[in-house]
Amino acid sequence: MGKYCLICTPRSGSFYVQSLISKTFGLEFGSEWFGRVKHVEYKKLKTTPVNIDHSVNEDLLTNNEISKRLVYLKNYKDSFIIKCMPFQLSNTLERKNFSNEEKMEVATKIMRNFDLIYMETKDKVSQFCFDVISKKQDYIKRNFTSYNPDIRQIPLENSITATRENYESFCERQDFVNKFKEKNWKGEPIIVWEDFIISPNVEMTKIKDWYKIDEKHSTVNRPIIPHADYKTVFTNYDEILTWFG
Repeated sequence: MGKYCLICTPRSGSFYVQSLISKTFGLEFGSEWFGRVKHVEYKKLKTTPVNIDHSVNEDLLTNNEISKRLVYLKNYKDSFIIKCMPFQLSNTLERKNFSNEEKMEVATKIMRNFDLIYMETKDKVSQFCFDVISKKQDYIKRNFTSYNPDIRQIPLENSITATRENYESFCERQDFVNKFKEKNWKGEPIIVWEDFIISPNVEMTKIKDWYKIDEKHSTVNRPIIPHADYKTVFTNYDEILTWFG
C-alpha cells in the first residue's frame, strides 16, 4: 500500500501531474490535503473549498486539525496520492510565528509519513503570473484557475498589476519548498512540468522505476487549459520580467 505525496509549489501545474499519477497507478486522488483553503470532509479523501481571501492569512488551521488530518491518512486503507506545499504544515495558529528552521522541522517530520514525489516548474514568470491571477478570482467558483474549461475565464486586458509584495511572497514560498527538497530529497522522482507537457509517460516512468509500482491503466494526459497571454493581462509585465532577472 502506498501513501504518496506530491511536493509542489502553488500554480505549478500540479493538478495535471497528480491527476495522471492517480490514473496511471490506480491511486485514490486526495487533492491538496493540508491547505487552509480546503475543508476536509473525512469521507474518503473528499475536500471542499473554503470561502476566504487566499491572499490574507486568516482562518488559519490549528495544530489539532493538522494532526487529525495526518492520523486519518495514516489509518487510511487504500493507496492514494495527495499533494502538499510544505510551508502549509506550519500555517497554523500555534506555529505561524515559528522561525523558518522550526517550520522546516515541522514539515520534515510530517512528510516522513509519505512516499514523496517532487515537482519542479522552470518557467517561474508564468507560474508567478498565474499565482497573482489566482488571488483576483472568485474563491468558490475559481473562475480564473478552474480546471473545468466551461468555468475558466481569461482576465480582461490590463486588468491586473503585480506588486513587489506579490513577488516577495512568491519567492518565499518557492524558497521554502526548495530548501525542503535540499534537506529531505533522497533520490525520489522529480517531475518537471515542462517535460511533463511534452512526454507525460516518460515522467510517470520515473515514479514506476523508483517505487517499483505497477501501472494500472494506460492513460493519456488530461487536456491542459492554456494560460492567458500575460503580456496583455498585466499592466506591468515588463517590470515583472526585471524582477526575475
